[in-house]
Amino acid sequence: MNKKSPFIVNKAVFFPLVILMVGILAISFINQDAFATVIGGILNAEVIDLKWTVGPIILFMLLVAVVLAVCPASKKKLGGPDAVADYSNFSYWGMCVCSTIAIGIVFWGVAYPMTYYMEPWAGWGVEPGTPEAAVKAIAQTNLEWSGQYVLYGMFGLAMGISMYNYGQPTRTSSFLFLLRGKPAGNVVNIIIDILCVFGIIAGVTCSLGTGTMQLASGLDAIFGIEPSKMTWLLVEAIVVVGFILMSNAGIAKGIRIVTDQNLRIYYALMILMVIIGPTLYIFDMATESTGYLLNNFIGDITYTGGINGDDSPIFWMIWLYVSAVAFAPIVGLFMAKISYGRTIREMVVGAMLVPALVNAAWFIIFGATAIHWQNTGEMDIYAAMQEVGIEGAMWQFFSHLPAGKFFQIVFWIVIIISFVTLASSSTTTASFTSMVATREVSNEEEPPMWMKTVWGLIMAISAFVFISYAGINGAKSMALIGGMPTLFLAALAAFCMLKYVTGGVKAKETFTTLPDKE
Repeated sequence: MNKKSPFIVNKAVFFPLVILMVGILAISFINQDAFATVIGGILNAEVIDLKWTVGPIILFMLLVAVVLAVCPASKKKLGGPDAVADYSNFSYWGMCVCSTIAIGIVFWGVAYPMTYYMEPWAGWGVEPGTPEAAVKAIAQTNLEWSGQYVLYGMFGLAMGISMYNYGQPTRTSSFLFLLRGKPAGNVVNIIIDILCVFGIIAGVTCSLGTGTMQLASGLDAIFGIEPSKMTWLLVEAIVVVGFILMSNAGIAKGIRIVTDQNLRIYYALMILMVIIGPTLYIFDMATESTGYLLNNFIGDITYTGGINGDDSPIFWMIWLYVSAVAFAPIVGLFMAKISYGRTIREMVVGAMLVPALVNAAWFIIFGATAIHWQNTGEMDIYAAMQEVGIEGAMWQFFSHLPAGKFFQIVFWIVIIISFVTLASSSTTTASFTSMVATREVSNEEEPPMWMKTVWGLIMAISAFVFISYAGINGAKSMALIGGMPTLFLAALAAFCMLKYVTGGVKAKETFTTLPDKE
């Protein structure tokens, strides 16, 4: 195989994005007030005025996912009938879980349900700290966090079918082929690619920002090192070095190996918590919250708070879905890369259902345990959150366990691994979109390290700037701004897949046979 890199820079995508991000960072340093005013104006125009579209779009995509899983075309493979999957199911599921929102569940595992339990939305009609608030808190948390995976998986399916079944290039805009049975125009492709890469920069900025704050808080809990901008810089330096090492190893040797171990740690932590925690309460909560979620699903997912003046959904449920969709095209491209040889049904299960179940189990186990401790007076986690911040919630939680220091150290390592995996997968796929291939490439060949490093540094610096100026809300705002335009592309991707499985794409399939691995 030719050892020379087949990738060259896509100047129409790469340079406008670099200039945009450098400009945003420069303005934030020069005039913070003006920067905040601009960000606030964009936030109002994009999110507050369009919040009513979020729930219906997510609901539409979930219905399409069900159709994809059960329709006759669900047995079609990405790459054609002779394509063979590259990874075992366990490795595949691990990459789907750990390369997406794993850093989110470790940050919010206790803080999210505890906030809902003690600060229920006005429109819910429940009193804080009651059994009704507890069930609602877990149900709402799982509605939001488990529902995100339909965004990643849908983009991944639409891109994978376009790339491997119709010979389209490895880029986020490739899924548009399914719309008319032919590639979109070059200008449209460039616009879509720019929007998608900007979305991932915004999304990763949010996740890296919140993750940095939590890791710094962990250093305080474990070693007594008080959080500061200097510790944030130290944490981000560790992450950058880690993702460079992982990216250099590639998907097969780097991300797959690390995520296999990470997934095992997640499973071990959950099983251990079920054993040493309030076991019966956890199981009861799993049953009741799931029943509540299913019974109130449509009303809850379409609630905007706009009628009764409740602003809570904007910076919670709507923020969560919109920030997730900021990641979705680039994460979808990553999922497409690792899903070659899998059927549509296997991808619905592996990229959407399995990660959703892992997320639900995590929040039920840790959320129910925290609520039980709060309710019985065993530990006042809510008061601890007010004292050390949301980012310190999990550290306070683990400190209450036997051998709490050990659990804190293990958890810190888990977050670092999740952090590095997120950065590695995101920079890899952002690099794919910023470059074009001059020949057919295998799944083992990836963009050059310098391109991944450029995007990794831009994301890390952006995260540091936003949390330095505005904390968690600053990171949330960036994700909202970057994700809202992509939400409508997500609905389009779902429509494209619906069209494909119903035979609406008239173009002849030309299956891709990847070059052999070295």
